[in-house]
Amino acid sequence: MIAPAVWLILSGLALSVPRPNPARGPGEVIRLVVGALQRNDSPVPNAGVFTAYQFASPGNRAVTGPYGRFLQIVKSQESRPLMGQHAEEFGELMLHGDQAEQDVRVQPDQGPAISYRFSVSRHTTGACAGCWLVDGVVRVR
Repeated sequence: MIAPAVWLILSGLALSVPRPNPARGPGEVIRLVVGALQRNDSPVPNAGVFTAYQFASPGNRAVTGPYGRFLQIVKSQESRPLMGQHAEEFGELMLHGDQAEQDVRVQPDQGPAISYRFSVSRHTTGACAGCWLVDGVVRVR
């Protein structure tokens, strides 16, 4: 059971984070998610991960599971460099109909730059019809 104070914080966060919107293009969605992850703990801890979860496609959520599992995956060693780091470069947005990909390079405080490929798609049904959602993020070696 969630304590009342925690529930109020989560409710407030749910109201304040950006949500999928058909007016947002694929590049805007990727930049929004990357920016949220870079400021992950603002205004509250894991607000950036919560924003990323709001933009996760149904297929993404089927793989990652509920928010608690999604949080663990995003905070894993593989994905952690996306949080708190400055995105140095957004590669060319590759658009193929209702699917798009874009590479994002981040520069950790120590070590070499790391690139991630964001895959997004525009959904045609459900509550997010017309919205671009994140299908996956993989580290590019």
